[in-house]
Amino acid sequence: MKRHLFVNLLLVFLLTSCNPRVVTDMLTNEWPATSPDSVHVFHKTDVVPQNSQTIGKVKVVDTGFSTKGSFDLVMTLAINATAEHGGNGLMVDEHRWPDGRSTIHRVWGTMLRIPESALAEIDTPDSVDYSVLKQILPEDEYAEFMEFKAAKQFYELKLKEHDERKKIIQEMINNSPRNVLRVSAGPSLMYSKYQVGNHLYKTRLGFDICVDYDHVWKSSFGLGINYLHNYTSFDEGIKTRLDYLGPSMVIASPLKKNFRWDVALGIGYCHYSESYEGISNTANRVGLMFRVGAEWKVANHLALGTQFNLFSVNMKKPDDLELEKNESYGIRHVGLLAGLRYYF
Repeated sequence: MKRHLFVNLLLVFLLTSCNPRVVTDMLTNEWPATSPDSVHVFHKTDVVPQNSQTIGKVKVVDTGFSTKGSFDLVMTLAINATAEHGGNGLMVDEHRWPDGRSTIHRVWGTMLRIPESALAEIDTPDSVDYSVLKQILPEDEYAEFMEFKAAKQFYELKLKEHDERKKIIQEMINNSPRNVLRVSAGPSLMYSKYQVGNHLYKTRLGFDICVDYDHVWKSSFGLGINYLHNYTSFDEGIKTRLDYLGPSMVIASPLKKNFRWDVALGIGYCHYSESYEGISNTANRVGLMFRVGAEWKVANHLALGTQFNLFSVNMKKPDDLELEKNESYGIRHVGLLAGLRYYF
């Protein structure tokens, strides 16, 4: 007996948990229940008739076990809840598509009581008395009509949401800086084989200073010019310096909640010099630069940022150095830098 009772309760739980959960928060219960067909649905950009009264809030959300949650279903549940509490209007405040948090549609809305005198102001297809159509149309034609009506409402809602998202993105792009000047400094690590004297180094710490300028168009693509200075000292007392200057292609994100990231790839002129006890040697080479950066706007024209640099330049190989197949000789180093960004 107890087993059957437990099984029945479990089945009831599983069946009910498949549907979304309807939660209402009422401000008043003074109005009698209405028919769901009399509930007018509004969206954020719609004009609500004057003197409409907010009677409560409704939300249709995931129970954690919900498997049924189409847009039509959650809207029907929200409309039914509105009618049950005496509302004849529903303002859809928010609609969320299925995502990583839920596999169903979810809606949040405001339940309204619209005065009878204001109902005539509503110039929407929902002002039609569908109960009359149900009486005069064949069942299959009425079902097809209601399906078309729901699809039309769904399309209009998605179109409005798309326009709102597009407007937000456009505002982000318009507010993003077109010109950025960066000054950064930080440690670097050489990770390539490099011979100094008779000693073959595989890693060595150094220090980078960078000055970058980017111009970014509204398409998020842009051009930049980059200067990098690297200083490294070795155990033999030899000191090396790299000075790189060159143009770059830039991709940058719009400024979203004061956060922005960018990627740059460039090729340019590199001047290499090494000195030891007053004696120096120099070489001119072509260098490659790759940068990934992120920054946080802290004032109208000022931001704090960090960037990861990858730099490569080929050098002349010493005659007594053996390299592996397909291995090139030169200086490769990575740097992690931080500094200021000026927007203008």
